[in-house]
Amino acid sequence: MYHDAERRKEAAEINASLYALRECVRFRRMQREAALYPDQKGPHVHVPYRSSQLTRVLMECFVKEEARMAVIATVSPNPTDTEHSITTLRTACMISGRDKDCRETKEDVPEILTQIQATRMVAPVHWTNEDVIEWLMKVRKGTFSHLVDNIPSSINGRALVRLTEVMLANICGDKQLGIQVYDAIRREIAKVDEYMSQRRQEARECATRAKSRQYG
Repeated sequence: MYHDAERRKEAAEINASLYALRECVRFRRMQREAALYPDQKGPHVHVPYRSSQLTRVLMECFVKEEARMAVIATVSPNPTDTEHSITTLRTACMISGRDKDCRETKEDVPEILTQIQATRMVAPVHWTNEDVIEWLMKVRKGTFSHLVDNIPSSINGRALVRLTEVMLANICGDKQLGIQVYDAIRREIAKVDEYMSQRRQEARECATRAKSRQYG
């Protein structure tokens, strides 16, 4: 995305302020660690809170002994945000002073998770009118395909699952046919629920195996 000179300058100032904040938190942690071991002589630790306007505003957090701070690292499960999540975790480890204890492991996405994403089913309640029409054309080998012309354009998945047997009978023009469509919808809902339950269980098992390999 194109940014003009003003936007680039603003971004640089924000990054500089965040860097200064990070350094202040890190030096504050080092200062507290030094206070815990007064017998161990070392260089005086000064928190550089004058480095930016942001850290000057937060000066009391860095100079008062009773001040308490917490760093919350927020990451995203979205694969496209992996790089940002890793950078965030690295920064959190560095600030906490545990960067030497942190390690990175890389693992290919399990095939089962790839299949889950590729074959994800949509619950009937989320169907569009086009999905409803397509389902009627395909379900039970096209048994209900002749009903497509009877379905109003306002009927989406949410409206479809709310229809009673009597309402469907009126739409279909036949009581028995309405019952069959009603039962088919309920079977579709149960099928999707079972499918999603299995996928969640498989995902939990994959996560458990990955965790056991990491800490095993």
